[in-house]
Amino acid sequence: MNKNIKWITRSAAAIALIIVAQFVTAPLKQQLLTGSLVNLILALTTMLFGWSTGAAAAVVSPFIAYLLGINAQILVVPAIAAGNLIYVLVIALLTKKLDGAVKNGTVRSFISVAAAALCKFALQYMLIVRWIAPSFLPEKAQAVMSVNFGVMQLFTACIGGALACVISPFIRKAFRED
Repeated sequence: MNKNIKWITRSAAAIALIIVAQFVTAPLKQQLLTGSLVNLILALTTMLFGWSTGAAAAVVSPFIAYLLGINAQILVVPAIAAGNLIYVLVIALLTKKLDGAVKNGTVRSFISVAAAALCKFALQYMLIVRWIAPSFLPEKAQAVMSVNFGVMQLFTACIGGALACVISPFIRKAFRED
């Protein structure tokens, strides 16, 4: 199969999975669940198919979610995309950078996910909680943003990433056996 077609297909599948996860879990109003699933898909996509596929899903999915009514504030959508992108890039770059230093692939993945989660949290906290919300949103919306894009982002990124670290070796093995 053509390399570009594979990339488009994998990226589209990851975006579709993220949107489905958001649609299914949004009515539950459990950000811990929804965010963890989104981060699981982003991390898993990156681990299995590389940074560019993960980056496409990271950037495109928040905009589609907004168009579908899942994300309520257009002002924060670019910041969500930026946080997702940094998450994916740190996972990809650190996993590769640690390749010689840390022999165990699962440990390497966990270290990469922890660093990526911290980076995503820091970026989204600074952009959304410290800049966008106080500058553009009413007080009530600021309070919601502080909860949603505060430490909750760190938790969901860690949970989703940790699940991806556990699941990815099994998926890789299944692909090798086919």
